[in-house]
Amino acid sequence: MKVLWLCSWYPHSTDPFDGDFVERHARSLATCQKLDVIHIVQNMNLLKGESFRVEERQENNMNVKVCFIPAGNVAFEKINLLLFNFRYYKTMRSLLREYLDKNGRPDIVHVHVPVKMGAGAIWLKKKFNIPFVVTEHATVYFQNSHDNYFDRGFQFKYLTKKTFYEADIVISVSACLMSVMDDLFLIKRKRLIRNSVNTEIFFPINSNNVIKKFIHVSMMVPFKNIEGILEGLGRLNKRNTNWQMVFVGPANTGQIALAKELKLDKQVVWKGALPYAEVAKEMQHADALIHFSTYENLPCVISEALCCGIPVISSNVGGISELVTEKNGILVESGNAELLAKAMETFLHHPEKFNKNEISNSASSQFNYKTIGVQIADVYKEMLDAN
Repeated sequence: MKVLWLCSWYPHSTDPFDGDFVERHARSLATCQKLDVIHIVQNMNLLKGESFRVEERQENNMNVKVCFIPAGNVAFEKINLLLFNFRYYKTMRSLLREYLDKNGRPDIVHVHVPVKMGAGAIWLKKKFNIPFVVTEHATVYFQNSHDNYFDRGFQFKYLTKKTFYEADIVISVSACLMSVMDDLFLIKRKRLIRNSVNTEIFFPINSNNVIKKFIHVSMMVPFKNIEGILEGLGRLNKRNTNWQMVFVGPANTGQIALAKELKLDKQVVWKGALPYAEVAKEMQHADALIHFSTYENLPCVISEALCCGIPVISSNVGGISELVTEKNGILVESGNAELLAKAMETFLHHPEKFNKNEISNSASSQFNYKTIGVQIADVYKEMLDAN
């Protein structure tokens, strides 16, 4: 089977975190199927001063091509955007023709995030009758999310609708997101395939911390609600000071200042952004993950923490309740810092309630690369049988 991935998001040298969950899905499929990946960098802020260039790399069963195109330097922003979109779609068509000339017709095309790579899959289907599947990861369909689908322009909405309409099967990592998309787009055939976890580095160890250690991992953007976590820690600190909190991610000066204002200096540790393997080590040495977002789909950090065997204390938003139960964590109301503080205090009093090996075994069996890879390959077989 010849498989081509068209990824609107994918990690690259300028931003190794951009769509890293898509890369993990790719590595999952590569455990049982060869694939080719094409990505054109969309973030115009990363492309300022760029000329056209290509990065290529080969991994086990994977060939990856990432293209950088000029962002444009016209004085008017709207003209820059028009020029960029023209270059983007022209480059996409050129790359697809080059791929077909070199490799022949793929059996399956897999789009990750409709805008903008969905256009390439639609063209291949119309011209060469190649079926395609699309996986959506984004939170943009939730109305309370930043820069959401409902506030986007005509082009974004049109390509999104068209991609879902033309797709043979639509995949989501959470039932919550799928339900929202189904209401919007009346999706014909849908499948649930979770985020995958590299269980070779996310696995439990015997940490035996005398002082219990909480951890939070994110890009520290506003919807992750770091300020809410700090408020909860401030409330907890008035009742129990026998704990430590580790933040992994690019914290800003306001967040660090708030921790000082709340007199959390002795307990809060700021690690900054870390490579994936280092994140795993930090998580292995923690006792519980704290996640307090105002909205979410289903963040990878939840399944990674569970694979490490540590319970998750989280706001009950998006698809998180699909993974977090009474056996592996505590869910609280989003934005309620008092309930977050009480949940952390409950954990400190009764950490023995959570069995590390049981949590890890259950999560690892669901999210490991091989299991997720087989699920993706099974969708492809189903599509080919139907066509």
